[in-house]
Amino acid sequence: MEKNTIEKSLRIANILDRTIIWICHKASWLIAILMIVIIFQVVLRYVLHKSYVSIEEIQWHIYAIVIMLGLSYSFVKDSHIRLDVLHTNFSRPLKEKIEIIGILFFLWPVIFIFLMHSLDFVAESFRVGERSDAPMGLGYRWIIKSIIPIGFSLLYLGSISRLLKAIHYLKFNNRKK
Repeated sequence: MEKNTIEKSLRIANILDRTIIWICHKASWLIAILMIVIIFQVVLRYVLHKSYVSIEEIQWHIYAIVIMLGLSYSFVKDSHIRLDVLHTNFSRPLKEKIEIIGILFFLWPVIFIFLMHSLDFVAESFRVGERSDAPMGLGYRWIIKSIIPIGFSLLYLGSISRLLKAIHYLKFNNRKK
């Protein structure tokens, strides 16, 4: 029965990973759109001597989406930066234990703080019909602000996946000995 539970948790982790990777691969097309918007703005500014605040804001919105979704993608792909120089010298079981501790005691509290505050942040923006302070800026500011809870929710799902994999490894590794 325990092996069935362990295998089920690994299947859940893989489903979470595939879902996050699928979402982020779809969102990666925003980088191509961002390049087009930047080129368009450069041509407008330096060739036609015109400037539009809304185009500049679109750039920042796309940057925000890519960065917020990129957090979960890099976590799932285990390509995030590790500041621990000693990490490379640790054994795999120790790395997994550190990963579990890091997720539970450092990452999850940060995620929950951001989620807790960002939901009110988005709701208030929606309630007041917030728009850009710039006269010709974009409206519906709540749409871009909603990327914050979406991004951190995906990071939370990615951390669940990573946690399940670390636990799976430790349980499987202990069984072999």
